[in-house]
Amino acid sequence: MNEIFERLKCSPTQAKLYLLLLELGPTIASMLAKRANVKRVTVYGALEGLVQKGLVETFNKNNVGYYQASSPEVITNLLDHQLEEEQQFNQRAHKKVEEMKKLKQKIDKQIIEVKGVIRYYEGREAVETLIQENLKLPHKTQYCIGMSGYYALKYTGEWNRYIQTRVKNGMKVLSIQADTPENQEYKKRDQQELRETHLIPVQMCPDHAELNIIGDRILLYTDEENEAVGIKIINRKLANILKKLFALAWDQAGDLQKKTPKKRS
Repeated sequence: MNEIFERLKCSPTQAKLYLLLLELGPTIASMLAKRANVKRVTVYGALEGLVQKGLVETFNKNNVGYYQASSPEVITNLLDHQLEEEQQFNQRAHKKVEEMKKLKQKIDKQIIEVKGVIRYYEGREAVETLIQENLKLPHKTQYCIGMSGYYALKYTGEWNRYIQTRVKNGMKVLSIQADTPENQEYKKRDQQELRETHLIPVQMCPDHAELNIIGDRILLYTDEENEAVGIKIINRKLANILKKLFALAWDQAGDLQKKTPKKRS
């Protein structure tokens, strides 16, 4: 019996009151409260819910409000209606799941993994997945060379959301970028975007490609038009080699930056 009322989303008090009304017939709320040993204010709230479900009817007699249980057949009708809604929901859910499976299959075709160490990403959606995966890493420093200014110009909204999440996660970036007007503006935001940027001559910086080193991960990708591809290598020794090379490049970039005359705005 309790399972039936649970399926109808009735509380134990509502189930108790309905069964009591079947036994007593039309009854006033105060009598129900006394017989059910429930506070009157609780009874009124429970009865209102039963009325809304169609399980209880109410009427006035001599200016006094009475409650009476609806026919138990109403329960069968409610359960049938609920079952129909659940079946319709399940059909809609299955369609959505199939859509999600197709989406995953599409991404899976664009991402090829080799022994959990190397992952190849093809297409802009796959490269976007590669970039977003950075945000899930626990490491607090990201070493970056190239493309940030280009990416920021092309996908401003997505880039800003990425930066906000990265800053929230406390991941700092050491960034080497081409000395362009766009990247000069990029550098001005370093403090608020948890970053330190060195600008180098344009001809010395990668064109529309980016290298990231985070922990034991090496990420290299380009998002240029229809040729978006990326690769991730997970190897501590290789990552450490590139970090040392980055340190050399970082020092060199700092020296170049000091020697480059500041442009008047």
